[in-house]
Amino acid sequence: MAPDKGKPKLWRIGAVSRLTGVNPHVLRYWESEFQIVTPNRHLSKQRFYRQADIDLILEIKRLLEEEKYTLTGVKQYLAARRAAAPVPAAQTTPDAELVQLLHQELQSLRAVLADPAVEE
Repeated sequence: MAPDKGKPKLWRIGAVSRLTGVNPHVLRYWESEFQIVTPNRHLSKQRFYRQADIDLILEIKRLLEEEKYTLTGVKQYLAARRAAAPVPAAQTTPDAELVQLLHQELQSLRAVLADPAVEE
């Protein structure tokens, strides 16, 4: 079976802990401390981390351990980096694209149902 290339891979907190070398309780603390670490939560309330979350966790770990930043210093560094990053124009997410497609389909159905020439 070929891997699904269109779907992003999601990791649970235990796998992220093993990948990054950061304990799960520290990951949960960083989630509350750095509001930009935001794993998805499903109905089961389990955290599911995206690749971008893992990259950010590794960056925070590097700043704390190698660069010897404090938590406040890491927050300031990340805020400054975010402020300096260019904002992409009209960025769409897969969810937004899906909503737009569904909206178009519903409009098409409404037009078909409203047309008195269409026989039932």
